[in-house]
Amino acid sequence: MKYVLFVVGAGILFGSTGTTQAFAPASASSLSIGSARLGFGGLLLALIALAVHLRKPQLMREAKGGWQTWAAILIGGASVMAYQATFFAGTRANGVAIGTVIAIGSSPLFAGLFEWLILRLKPDLIWFGLTLLGIGGVYLLSVLGSAEVMAESADLGGVAASLGAGASYASYVVAMRVVLARGWSSLAAVASMLGFGSLLAFGTLATTDASWLGSTHGLLVVAWLAIVTVVASYILNSAGLAGVNAATAATLTLAEPATAATLGVLVLHEALTGYGVLGIALVVLSVVLIGLPRRKADVKTS
Repeated sequence: MKYVLFVVGAGILFGSTGTTQAFAPASASSLSIGSARLGFGGLLLALIALAVHLRKPQLMREAKGGWQTWAAILIGGASVMAYQATFFAGTRANGVAIGTVIAIGSSPLFAGLFEWLILRLKPDLIWFGLTLLGIGGVYLLSVLGSAEVMAESADLGGVAASLGAGASYASYVVAMRVVLARGWSSLAAVASMLGFGSLLAFGTLATTDASWLGSTHGLLVVAWLAIVTVVASYILNSAGLAGVNAATAATLTLAEPATAATLGVLVLHEALTGYGVLGIALVVLSVVLIGLPRRKADVKTS
């Protein structure tokens, strides 16, 4: 159960990302915010991992290298960078609630597909049923729950960006499972991926207008995004992936859109109908149920 709680906790922290973006200075573009988030967050994670490794080098004693490991690390880092750009573009185009639920709502299907094709692990019927329940909740939340917003501001480019974010997150989760299976500690694995992603992010940030980082307001936004939604969230997520498979983890992360939608309503005053409330309830139900019947099998195979 602790692995399930780690992933759900990460999803809840992830859920504050879109709302925090809404408080960024008006001059901050989606790409600039996402790059700053990953750049500073990934750098901080790498420094934390380095400090831990220097004090406890035995944590990496069983780790295996090889091209498969390093390919997975590069793919994972690039996927996290791709997620930043596509996620923030989607939420800016269609709102925090809609953008987040499309991105995270689609990620379980992508994760199940990637895990099947790459790791030859076919999702079982329990996963399919509970994932469909959660996606049904996402549908109610995004399409019917925010009907007024969707009708007025639906942007196909934003929807495509959100779907790209879902695929990027799924790719990262599968890559993380590959690295963990080769004996890496969860901290070393996530720091390596996000450390590489940080290099890509800083390179991208340099091509954007980053003047908003010079304001106190902008620094507070980046501090929250880097410390809470990157360092804390990804450490929890990677720790959880040591005990649950990629498809299950992606379904558990549906806790993020429920959190994002709730914050969107309470903090940003975004519209939400009764269908949206029902959608949140279905998402929460699917997350709770998928953790209970599968927890022993997942922990045993980790």
